[in-house]
Amino acid sequence: MAKFSSRCPNQVLCMSPSRNTIVDGILVPVPGTHIRFENGEYDTNEKKEVDFIRKHRLFGSSIVEVKGGEGAAQTQEQTE
Repeated sequence: MAKFSSRCPNQVLCMSPSRNTIVDGILVPVPGTHIRFENGEYDTNEKKEVDFIRKHRLFGSSIVEVKGGEGAAQTQEQTE
């Protein structure tokens, strides 16, 4: 399991935006895919999400990966 920590407690990353599509002449909203941090932390087992976060422009500055037994708060303090 990968664990990530963000400086922003309610960080949201958009993997794919919501959009509208037309099905049989009817406009149907298609929800997007988002990664939502809760209290500055996000846990995932999805390889797509892990790869997306690691390639994101905020990774390494505002978002860090928590390794091993470190707490998210300790990692956040180190990056500041």
